[in-house]
Amino acid sequence: VGGLVDNGNLLSPEKAENHRGRQALAQFIEIVAPNDGGQLSSELLDEFGSIGRMLGQSEAALHRVLPSNPVLVKLLTTTEKLIVARLKNELPRKIFSATDQRLVKYLQARIGARTSEAMRVLFLDGANHLLGDEEFGAGSPQRIFVQPRSILKRALELDASGMILAHNHPGGDVRPSKRDIEFTKSIKTLCVELEIRLHDHIIIASDSWTSFRKLKII
Repeated sequence: VGGLVDNGNLLSPEKAENHRGRQALAQFIEIVAPNDGGQLSSELLDEFGSIGRMLGQSEAALHRVLPSNPVLVKLLTTTEKLIVARLKNELPRKIFSATDQRLVKYLQARIGARTSEAMRVLFLDGANHLLGDEEFGAGSPQRIFVQPRSILKRALELDASGMILAHNHPGGDVRPSKRDIEFTKSIKTLCVELEIRLHDHIIIASDSWTSFRKLKII
């Protein structure tokens, strides 16, 4: 089976995949910048490391790399919104498992590539239909600043019967920290008091994930 070659050397599968991704991004960029696809794709990937991480950036972050290309910035941010919308539309009508691959892919697209921690909460009714999907708190690369009571207050407003927590680890290590465990146990205690089921807490990275229930922490 043939592979990609650079300077006479066969590229490794990882490097070949990166090369194909760079080429695909260049072709996409050429929609609005016909003569600069290769250069701009290299600048973006050198700055953000991957297409997924690039698409997870804010307009401000993209503008720093593309100061004279507002149309391209808009194209990239709109593309990210379309990808997330498609994945959300593919979620099952009833979410019986927080580890359903469709849900995991949606969460990875939502927060997996973020450079700071973010928490999303999915609120479910008694039949496990999705009532809402919202982001809480402010994050840094190492932690999230969020009050459990703000999440529970929103759950009561939506008359939710269940919740799934999800947050990302920008460094890529999806093992829960001591702070993650303490936060989850505190919010589970509040859920029990309010007769709301905490289905799971998912930790997301761009290409990996784990589950508190799978780890038997809750």
